[in-house]
Amino acid sequence: MNEASPKDNPVMAPVPGKPLPVDPTKTHQIAEFKHDRALTTCRIDPTGRYVFAGAEDLNVYRWDLKTGKKLTLAGHESWVRSMTFSPDGIWLLTAGWDGRIGWWKIDSDTGQPDRMIEAHHGSARWVSVSRDGRLLASCGNDLFVRIWNAENGRLVAEMTGHKRHPYAVAFHPEGRQLVSEDLMGAIKVWSVPDGKELQSIDAGVMTGYDNKFAADMGGARDMQFTADGRTLACAGITNVKNSFAGVQDPIVVLVDWKAAKINQILKVAGDFQGVAWGVRFHPNGFVIGAGARQNGRGAIWFWKPQQPEPFHTVALKKGGRGLDMTPDARRLAVPQHDGFLRLYQMTAASA
Repeated sequence: MNEASPKDNPVMAPVPGKPLPVDPTKTHQIAEFKHDRALTTCRIDPTGRYVFAGAEDLNVYRWDLKTGKKLTLAGHESWVRSMTFSPDGIWLLTAGWDGRIGWWKIDSDTGQPDRMIEAHHGSARWVSVSRDGRLLASCGNDLFVRIWNAENGRLVAEMTGHKRHPYAVAFHPEGRQLVSEDLMGAIKVWSVPDGKELQSIDAGVMTGYDNKFAADMGGARDMQFTADGRTLACAGITNVKNSFAGVQDPIVVLVDWKAAKINQILKVAGDFQGVAWGVRFHPNGFVIGAGARQNGRGAIWFWKPQQPEPFHTVALKKGGRGLDMTPDARRLAVPQHDGFLRLYQMTAASA
């Protein structure tokens, strides 16, 4: 497997109180890392040194962003579609469609997990970590949302209430609440750590019921809070006509957390049909999304506040199956269906 190394350009931390030197309209590819199977997701570690990606060969791969060196992390027996990191930057947490959650030391070169637990019967769709690093949350095809002790992997609470598979979970930044969304677009809010259901939020616009195949295909493919916890973003699909053929529209919904309702619906311009697989909030106030379209290609979208259509779009060579941002908020990583993980810079080429 051939790899291309990125330019030797170290990650810079943003200066507090100053606008970040980015211009989304100048976004361009600066590096790519090659794999021989389609990728399923990616995350950049909190230091900005590594990017991790899941692949359809069931493994997770770690690339050094500076050198391009690649490491295989083997242990799951199915696809990994969700990954996160402990706040101290020591652990990578993975959720696999084999129903398990794995703990991996980020800097370890063994390629083996330190711990695996059986988290769900059927797929473990998502894993999230609390801001203080003490708790993990997961959801799966058994309809359960669960809270775990992050140190020893023991079950803390188990929640029921979703009528369809929950696809994503996220801790609210203040730590006392957890949110989950299922593939019918139902969003539920739970108390932490006891798991009591507090309320439901109607996100029916993300319902993806396929009448032709009688299949539920909606829900959040990605989920993120703003740093202050005021807004929750959920990326997925809407207007499903034939989900198995990709005839559906990508969508990102922004939920006003205090009001417990959708505040804004972000859509894409043109004839793009497919799935929004990733969403991130940029510190400068705009929203970034990435997705895959029916014809196999993809896009990165940029939305300004209170504008429903993107102010800029970057075409991708292949469908984007996720999205993450470097700690300096200047670069984006997008795993793509052709096996390449591509890195994009949101500044002029000379910056």
